[in-house]
Amino acid sequence: MERAESTTETPAADPGERRLFEEAWSQLETALAEGGPDPASEVARRRWFDLIAGPVPKRAAPLRRLPAEELRDHPLLALLAGLDDPAAQAHRVGGLLRAGEASAVLGDPARRVRRIDRAIVLLDQAQVQLGLGRTQGAAAAARAAATELEHLSAADVRNVATVGGLHSRLGATLLYSGDPGKALTTVERGLAYAHPLDPAAGLGNVAMLALLHAGNGDGVEARRHILTARSHAVELRRDNVVLLNVADAIVALDALDPVTARARLRDADPDLRTTPHWLPFVATMATAELASGHPGRGLAHLEESVGRRGAEARSLAARGALSAVRAQLELALGHPASAAALLERDAPPPVDAALGTARVELALDRHGAALQQLRSISGALLSTRQRAEAAALEAAVLLRFANEERVGRAVDHLGAILEGSGNLLALSLLPAADLERVGRQLTAHGYGEGLAVNRLRPLIPDVNPDIILTARETAVLAALLDHPSHSAIAAHLNVSINTVKSQLRSAYRKLGVSNRDEAIAVALDRHVLVERE
Repeated sequence: MERAESTTETPAADPGERRLFEEAWSQLETALAEGGPDPASEVARRRWFDLIAGPVPKRAAPLRRLPAEELRDHPLLALLAGLDDPAAQAHRVGGLLRAGEASAVLGDPARRVRRIDRAIVLLDQAQVQLGLGRTQGAAAAARAAATELEHLSAADVRNVATVGGLHSRLGATLLYSGDPGKALTTVERGLAYAHPLDPAAGLGNVAMLALLHAGNGDGVEARRHILTARSHAVELRRDNVVLLNVADAIVALDALDPVTARARLRDADPDLRTTPHWLPFVATMATAELASGHPGRGLAHLEESVGRRGAEARSLAARGALSAVRAQLELALGHPASAAALLERDAPPPVDAALGTARVELALDRHGAALQQLRSISGALLSTRQRAEAAALEAAVLLRFANEERVGRAVDHLGAILEGSGNLLALSLLPAADLERVGRQLTAHGYGEGLAVNRLRPLIPDVNPDIILTARETAVLAALLDHPSHSAIAAHLNVSINTVKSQLRSAYRKLGVSNRDEAIAVALDRHVLVERE
């Protein structure tokens, strides 16, 4: 899905954006030539996101000819003069230089920098930090920019398009640096600044809300925002189109429609080197491959995309955000140990970590451990998606050992959540045998037809847990094949009868069996007598 490498500057995304880009730069150059840096800065405040929608370095030559002192007094012009091609490797170095210079200007009490200018400069700093994988620095800069936006003057608020764009892009930066709560607040506040006569100014926030609600599993809200944004399709920026297509794909996957999801992702077609929204795109594409029955391909594409993104993809926040889908892909490939290791290594948010670990424990037949993980988040504030996954896992666990009344309550709770959210993906992420049991119970409780349970298909196969026996347990168990009595085994291995009994009890417990014939059958079926390194 990634576009081909390019050695040229990234152009504006489409003819509409290219026209706005050229128009904005013509205005800025005219203002600079006729009035100097002050009116040019006013153009920058009013049309900031049009000015950076194309190859800025080619148009910024007049700004680079300004005296250094004038650039320091006009931070937006200095920022434009220092921008470089986001697809080039030098972009990160240039970003660091800009961030250092901007910090000096913002921290100088002798320079009175307008709040909207400070917000724009802080947004640039946040995006630079995020691109370098410094998620804590990115989140701090984004929160500082959001604070500036809360105290804008009336004159600054009149720059409607820039104020709206700042909120949506700060929301994205906060989301991808691991602060989804602040992201939602920032984006919602951005809609309050949108002028009713200029709906395009708020479209970025509408698109971000669509993604946030889709990610939370609130499909109805996500669709509402998608429809609102697409009713102004002509005015949508390229990044907003990416957001809407990813949100649409997530909603389709929740309804177990990977064909539509893949089509939406193909339509999005972002440049993964430069788009700020690479993270949800990559995660959703991997989930679409999983839902299509191709977990291996999903994992390969995910790792390839992550490798191309560089330091940002290696950050703790990015790894944590991708850990859930990575673990699901490993489980679908029959690798529960790898899934568990990923969840431990990549430190997802606590709720996601508990849900992912519970899913692994369920696959390994560790019912008590799975239930313990679910109990650890019983008091947490969960999103709709997390509630659906937790309820599905709990019903699956209880169906393995609990009494009928307790199971009935859990299944009824699950059915009510799924009726409201339509999130069938939460069910399909159960191991195959558990999905069959849960599906039967949902039908028995009257939820089968409404949820179209007959359409469910398992994405996670039943996994025979890896059974690791000690060398002595393996030897005693292997001797069972040829020696029917404890005394014969003891003589063959030159050990005491009590040792044989002790080792067999331990091996039976690990195999989950209670007698010789069952032990031999399970051992042969699961290849536990094969010599291991």
